[in-house]
Amino acid sequence: EDAFGAAIVSKWDSAQHTTERPTDAYGEFIRLSDSSDPANAYALVTNHWKIPHPNLVVSVVGGEGEGPVKAWLKDVLRKGLVKAAQSTGAWIMTSGLQVGVGRYVGEAVRDHTMASTSRSTHVVAMGIAPWGIVEQHHCLVNPKVGELEKENANRDDELRLGSLTELQVEV
Repeated sequence: EDAFGAAIVSKWDSAQHTTERPTDAYGEFIRLSDSSDPANAYALVTNHWKIPHPNLVVSVVGGEGEGPVKAWLKDVLRKGLVKAAQSTGAWIMTSGLQVGVGRYVGEAVRDHTMASTSRSTHVVAMGIAPWGIVEQHHCLVNPKVGELEKENANRDDELRLGSLTELQVEV
């Protein structure tokens, strides 16, 4: 059997089918692996980005199909969810996708943010999406980091071969 046929019948396994390495993507997002410690992400968001600690976390999931969302649900999201998050200091978490309920949560938060002038009335919303489906995620990658990673890999290869001259100069 060829490798392609084997790939089709094999079961996907994250340990076998993914690799973990230092990130080369930076911006107003966090790129995590499934083994990342959530406490580190929380510390980054609250300490570094200075987003206030939540009093409540509301996770809005489901309704990711292509069908239209009912008008009453859009109204609940626009008025109810955003107002509830604002008044309680909640974080709203979604799939981060531009479809279904997640799309309308994003639109409701965006509209609220654009209409409010006070920082105290802002609402925190976060989308959690798989890296591979983030549109144009390649634009978020810093190519220089990849070059540095290659340089470090070459340096590691030299170390394995016993060449310490380059490291001795840098130390």
